This record gives sequence, C-alpha cells and structure tokens, in this order.
Amino acid sequence: MTAIWTSQTTTTRTTASSFWRARNLAFLFAWFLALVERTIILLLERGGGRRRLWKRRRLCWKETTTTTPWRPDGFETTTTTKEEEDNNNAAVVVVFVTGWSSGIGFETCVLLLLSDFPKRVEIHVPTRGGGKGHKGFERESEDDETKTVERMRRVARERGAVLNETKKIVLAKIDVDLATLAVDARARKRARRYFATERVDILIHCAAECNAERKVVLVEEGGVDREAMCNVLGPAVLTKLWREEIAKDDKRKKKVVFVGSFTHRARLGVCTRANAREWVNRLDRCASERKEKDFETVGVRYALSKLMITAYALGKMRKEEEGVMVKVVDPGLCRTNLTRTWPKILRLVYEIPTRMVGLLEHPRKGAERILRAAALLEDENEGEKEEDWSNSAAYSALARDDAMQRLCVKAVDGFIASRDREG
Repeated sequence: MTAIWTSQTTTTRTTASSFWRARNLAFLFAWFLALVERTIILLLERGGGRRRLWKRRRLCWKETTTTTPWRPDGFETTTTTKEEEDNNNAAVVVVFVTGWSSGIGFETCVLLLLSDFPKRVEIHVPTRGGGKGHKGFERESEDDETKTVERMRRVARERGAVLNETKKIVLAKIDVDLATLAVDARARKRARRYFATERVDILIHCAAECNAERKVVLVEEGGVDREAMCNVLGPAVLTKLWREEIAKDDKRKKKVVFVGSFTHRARLGVCTRANAREWVNRLDRCASERKEKDFETVGVRYALSKLMITAYALGKMRKEEEGVMVKVVDPGLCRTNLTRTWPKILRLVYEIPTRMVGLLEHPRKGAERILRAAALLEDENEGEKEEDWSNSAAYSALARDDAMQRLCVKAVDGFIASRDREG
C-alpha cells in the first residue's frame, strides 16, 4: 500500500473522456443488471407483481381524480372535523432533510406537506452557504435556496396542500455541506449548536453525489473521493452530532433514514469484498495503485459508497441503539439531477430504455418509500414485513454480511473520531 494522493490542489479530476472507457461502461452495465435483479426480487417477494402494480396504479388514479387533495401512497386521504381539532393539539414533529433542493429530497419535503402523517410537521432544510465553501468548493447562494423553498411551497399548494401553522418549512441557516462536513470543523460546530437549540425528531439523508469527473476532498497528506464524503461520511457525521445533542429527557422515538441505492447490488467487479476493503484503506489515506483504475470510474465510486452506507446503517440497525430507530431505504431508479455531470448521450442511453420498460420512476416514488420508512414504528408493524437488516429482498448478501457491517461501522466511526480529535 502506498499513499498516492497529492496535497498540492484542493481537488483532483479525471478528464471527461475517462467516462467512456470500457471499464467504466462495463461497471455502469453492472448497475443496470443490479436494477433488474432488484426489480425481479421485489416482484417475486410481493407475489403477483403485475396484478398488484396495476391495482396500485388504478388506486392512485382514483385518488388523484377525486376532490380530496392528493396524498402519497400509503397515507390516509380523508380528514374529519374531529381530526382537524386533533391537529391543533398534536405534538409537532420536526423533520430535518438534507439534499432537499432537488430530486428525491425536494419531493420528500413536498410529500411531508401533503401527507396526513405527521399531523403537525416542521421541515428543517439546511443552507449550504453562498460563494466559496470549504477548500474552495462552489455552493448555492442563500437567495437561490430561499427561492427553492418558495418553489417547494408553491408546488405543495398546487397539489392541494394547505400550508398553515400545522405545516411549515424552516430554512436552517447553518451553512453545512455534507461533502465536506467530515473535514470542516467550523461546519460541525455550527451543526452541533443548531441541534443543541433545535429539537429534531426525524433525520433524513437525501444528499448524494455521482460525479462524472473525479473530485477529491483533501485530508492532511491524502484525499477522499467526494462520493465517499457526501454519501457516507457526511451523513454519518451529521447523525452523530444530532444524537449527541438529543435531550436526555426527550422520550420521543427518534428516527434516522439513510438513502441507499440499488447500485449496491452491482456485481462484475463493482461491489466486491476486495473493493470494500480498498475503500476502507483509502479512509486511512493508504491506497493501492493496483485498484486506482477502478476508483477512477464513477461506476465503482458511487456504487461502493452506497454499499458502505447501506452496510453502515444495517450495522447500526442490528445493534438497535437505544432511543433511535435506524433505517436505510433504496428509493429505486428515479429521474433526478444526480447524473447531471454525465455526458448527455450516455444519460439518454441509460434513461430511455429504463423508462420504456417502466424502471425509471418519478422522484415522488422514491420520496414515498423514504416516508414509509420514516413513519414505521416497531409497535405498529404487526403483520407487516419490515425491511430490517436481514431482509434479502431489500439488501444484497454483501451488505447483510455481519463482517462487512462491522468493518464499515468501525472504519466510518474511526474516521469520524480521528477528525474530532484533530478539531
């Protein structure tokens, strides 16, 4: 093992042409096979897949053609006078959502405003800060973020939401970027102060990165890919900061939802034990030159990050930490801006076939899956098959492996602890 990173620049990039290398295209094809595998497993698991899907679509159509406001699948759609009175007396549920400005995160916030659970909700969405961020990364300005919040309210109203004191969106001005949070001590202090003063009941991690060009966040003499930072380390750090500030006298059941991906099932040399061990070694800034060509491809970087966050969440779920319910959700293949840096031709090649066979979905479907996971309570699941750490339909065999989970939890928590010691 040798340290191969450079400390001269803030980011390291490969050229866009590397995206078209045969190695990367083979790995992206492995993603497609993983999506097909996931779809077949879920259909077999549910039984009568086509009839069930057709029945569900008819139900959704009937709901959207009635005079009642649209609600996501699985939530109640009727409200009585007594229920309206209960709304005013119900406790406010505070939900903190990252990656909220577009895609699945945006739809998650909109559906929270539309749904009847919880009856009273405050959605806290964090700012990332305008101008240059940590180590010079560009960020969205606060004015743009305010406009996005207004657009979210407008979309919710167009779909039938009534925004009042029971349904609110709060722009949390803490300037936190999950892609650099693990190495940005000031951002961690701001997040800690926020959680110390603001109660948060549910934490949902929707932020994700999938860059066509490789970008590295420098850490001392080495560096970590931004996919690993944003998709794994950032959510883990934010969750730790939140857990440490939960009031001891707060008896409410807390929940944290990590967002995984079907890509964590990818085979053909993508999500393997060897690559997972190499991913862990790179957290220690000790990378193998033999594996460098694989990690130059987005096919490996993104899928491995989703494997590691899935294994990390399942490891935490297995431990059943007191006071916090941990979930990890595969939202499916949704049409989002996640692939915005990909070559346009390849995006079309990937999207058109998956849309034609019904595998590419609206982000709303992914948001519904996230909300169902966030709404599940242990004492309300009698007779319902919950997607826990042992569910073979929801997670790959490698993610469910006990040794893999322990390896990932130890590596991620160890990295976080080392950054805390260094301030």
